Amino acid sequence: MKKRSGKLGAVRIAAGMMLAVMAFWTPFFVFEAAASSLQEADTDGDGLSDEKEMGIYATDPANADTDGDGYADGDEIRNGYSPRHGGGMRLLRADSDDDYLVDAWEIALGTGILNPDSDGDLYLDGTEVAAGYDPLDAGPSKKMAKRIVVDTKARRLTYSFGDVALGDVLVAIGKPATPTPTGEFSVLAKVPTKHYRGPTRDYPNTKWNLRFTSKHGLGYYIHGAYWHNNWGGTVSGGCVNVRYEDMEPLYWFAQLGTTVRIN
Repeated sequence: MKKRSGKLGAVRIAAGMMLAVMAFWTPFFVFEAAASSLQEADTDGDGLSDEKEMGIYATDPANADTDGDGYADGDEIRNGYSPRHGGGMRLLRADSDDDYLVDAWEIALGTGILNPDSDGDLYLDGTEVAAGYDPLDAGPSKKMAKRIVVDTKARRLTYSFGDVALGDVLVAIGKPATPTPTGEFSVLAKVPTKHYRGPTRDYPNTKWNLRFTSKHGLGYYIHGAYWHNNWGGTVSGGCVNVRYEDMEPLYWFAQLGTTVRIN
């Protein structure tokens, strides 16, 4: 009987310990289950989880078309349009919190789309990115590398802030007789408007020009181009041509000294 009582007592102790552990962990499991449910839930069926609607896009998880423009929030995000602003506004144009950082980049960088100062350091997110500082770090000296890369074979230009890609666009490059220089360069000058002229060209009022090198007295630029639509082609005298709609945010992003790599 003593052995039986001893075993029963041990079982009771073990059971009690299990109940205590279960009582301790149950709230954790309930919380985890609730969090998982929130991640997966899509209350309005718009293709965005409730968690992302509230935490990233600042859209209404109970309204499939937050801006009332006739398009589901998820479809707008996937196609590069703002689900918060109607009228066909693109995420690269929208600035929901007026911090000078467009919503597309807020989403990419993980800053608050409705918080103009995500790290609480009293500087606007856009001001920090423009100056090359991390908008998610309140420290005074965390600089982020800015880089522009042009792939002359793919005819694409990408640019990044730290490890985050902010743009990937199709461009036009130099003709075979006047190729675009390759190598490692940097932005030497930012010229808002420039007049390109020569024996076979005359393009006044060309916007958003980034000079990255000079050869034989000629400057080479990454710039907007309004006079052709031959994107992916070889059309220039050596400059990198970019659509106006793509060049404006790139010009804003670039600083003097920003790395330019052309492969």
